[in-house]
Amino acid sequence: MRMTEKNGNLPAALAVTLAGVFFLPQMLLPEGRGLGFSNSFLSVTVFLLAFPQVRRALSAGWKGAGSIVVLLLSFGFVLACTFGSRLEAEGYLLLSDPEMWLSLPFLTLFFAALLERLYGLLENRPAREQGRRRETAGSGQGGAEPAGRKPAWTHALVSRWESLPVGKRRLIVFLFFLLVWGTVLLAVWPGFFVYDAQEEFNQVAQRRFSTHHPLLHVLLLGGIVSAGNRVFGSYNAGIACYMLFQMAVLACVFVWTMELIRKKGAPLWLRAAGTLYFAFFPVIQMYVLCSAKDTLYSAAMLAVTVLLLQGAQEREAFFGSPQRLSLLAVCMAVMALTRHNGLYILILLIPVLAALAGRKRRFKAALFSLAALALALGTNVGLKTAFHAQDSENQEMLTVPIQQLARTWTLSPETFTRQEEETLFSFLPEEALLRYTPKLSDNVKISFNNEAYASDKASFWKLWLSVFRKAPASYLNAWFLTSYGFWYPDAVLDCYEGNVVFTFTYGDSSYFGYETELPGERNSFLPWLDGLFEKMSLELFQQRMPVLSMLFSPGFLFWAYAAGAGFLIRNRNLRTAAVFLPAGLNWLTVLLGPASLVRYVLILWFALPVLALVVSRGKLCYTNTTMSEKRIEKTS
Repeated sequence: MRMTEKNGNLPAALAVTLAGVFFLPQMLLPEGRGLGFSNSFLSVTVFLLAFPQVRRALSAGWKGAGSIVVLLLSFGFVLACTFGSRLEAEGYLLLSDPEMWLSLPFLTLFFAALLERLYGLLENRPAREQGRRRETAGSGQGGAEPAGRKPAWTHALVSRWESLPVGKRRLIVFLFFLLVWGTVLLAVWPGFFVYDAQEEFNQVAQRRFSTHHPLLHVLLLGGIVSAGNRVFGSYNAGIACYMLFQMAVLACVFVWTMELIRKKGAPLWLRAAGTLYFAFFPVIQMYVLCSAKDTLYSAAMLAVTVLLLQGAQEREAFFGSPQRLSLLAVCMAVMALTRHNGLYILILLIPVLAALAGRKRRFKAALFSLAALALALGTNVGLKTAFHAQDSENQEMLTVPIQQLARTWTLSPETFTRQEEETLFSFLPEEALLRYTPKLSDNVKISFNNEAYASDKASFWKLWLSVFRKAPASYLNAWFLTSYGFWYPDAVLDCYEGNVVFTFTYGDSSYFGYETELPGERNSFLPWLDGLFEKMSLELFQQRMPVLSMLFSPGFLFWAYAAGAGFLIRNRNLRTAAVFLPAGLNWLTVLLGPASLVRYVLILWFALPVLALVVSRGKLCYTNTTMSEKRIEKTS
């Protein structure tokens, strides 16, 4: 269907925009019975801003598979926001709400029009750039920047920087990262020793190991902290040594990422913005200086993403190089060794790599992928055997069913028969069930009876299925409440609210685990900066900032990646879209996790400059001629 000015585009645009604005409160947190938006000038502002974009989108017309992608993405986004706003406000989702279901088609059409307009701007961007270049060439400037466009001192600075040897540029950026992060380290000295850090360190200190946490990370963390303590006589120094090690690793990965972006023709502004982003964005700084295993895991996943990008765009050169394939295999193995869900992602990537490699090199790509799997599994088995690590826990795999049973027993105990309750208590003691909180399963699953489950798994799943048949809505809400922060942009991350830790009690926000656990002790050399990180971690500070708050939102970043992948799929660039499969598969695994936390989806922040590059290059990323440029050549 193609709608033009003559056949009714104006009335259609008015109707779509008005319906979207009218039903928009269904996606927002209720305030004053919904009047916070509807009786405000804000609704008029939204209408005036959205109307011209909707009108242009309808004028351009919707057709083909690309429109299906737009509609699916819009429907998913609308559904996430309508569900999420109710979960955030009420603590549950009522599926019998008629207003919610009535609003979905109108809001889907409204956001589809806006997304269609955004995609149109991205697709036409190369054409506009080509037009500007031709105008410049026609004016006799030979492709140079128009006079006055760029100050002379800026041009001289850029030229000098580009003339430096590649190795020297890399070293300067590497040292720049260390300088910035080192300043923050002084503020939060000896670093954020948190998120299971004490437990991992104690395994090394007490020589009692388990596979609850990845053994490679346990040995790295505990070994470096212990060695630093022996050398410098201070656990703080040992923790700082680990932070310095991690800073060096992350700086190398980020420098390498930015170098790839440069080679792929990224404009200077994007390269500069990416470098500053890696250096200064608070989420990056928090986790570069955090002992959580998620940092090294996400760094390895970023390296895999970068290598997949090379493979997607340089198929023959990449898959024909044993060195590059070996590096990819090592990075995938490290990803699997630093977090348990990385192993599942590695397995799922094997057929993806075979498809990316093409027919001629499919076997070779699969062989290197299997080598990565063998390396990860072999290392795990070797470490487990060498350190006699215990391997008897199941609760991490059962987070969702445990939480579903706990919620149903807490809110609807009459659902259980006497016999079912006895079976439940055999796996989860009553005192554990009494600790149930909606957004965090740790308080319950920590007491899960692994021995009972190992001896009689069938009884557990029979109980789970029986209760599900009687209370499906309870199960759905239990799952959503531990995962909606990953798909609802306006979610407040407060799963630890009320939890007492070593140095504070969590309040309104659990955005980041601001703490230095024992045997470390916080000793800030820059208290004002330390206070800023405390504010961002434990208060609704940056989460209240309009626009900027979305850069801190896991849910918003997920939809940014979904929109970027949708743009590539819509334009039949499936190979480049597949580059973001590691991040997407990671997102799917954390939906089955214990809570919504930034650290579980840290890759969404790490890979953001790569996403910005691929969606800014037009339809055929990294090729010398985009589709838009080809259209210009045909009409010239």
